[in-house]
Amino acid sequence: MRMLIAGMAVAVLAGCSLPASLVPGEPNVSKYSNKPPKEYAACVLPLWRQEIPGATQSTISNGYRITAPSVITADEILDIVKSKDGSRVSLYQGPPWAKSGALRKAVRECL
Repeated sequence: MRMLIAGMAVAVLAGCSLPASLVPGEPNVSKYSNKPPKEYAACVLPLWRQEIPGATQSTISNGYRITAPSVITADEILDIVKSKDGSRVSLYQGPPWAKSGALRKAVRECL
């Protein structure tokens, strides 16, 4: 019985930490940049790491994903994908009380 309860608890917690891009919904910020994905990611990542040292970058199809981990809510995720003339930038953030204004500002500054 303990194993069943522990397994259910892990499943519930894992559901809370799924990347926002895997959850239905619109990004909090959706913008276009003239910069190619690699150049845009190189601008944003250091700014995010100033705020959240554990921010990481990974490669996704046609671009990059930058993730800022959160111990309380879902991670903040920035998808940067190649578009016709540069990059499409999509920022996914958690609930209003947990959003980082500094991360959103960095997204806009690097456009």
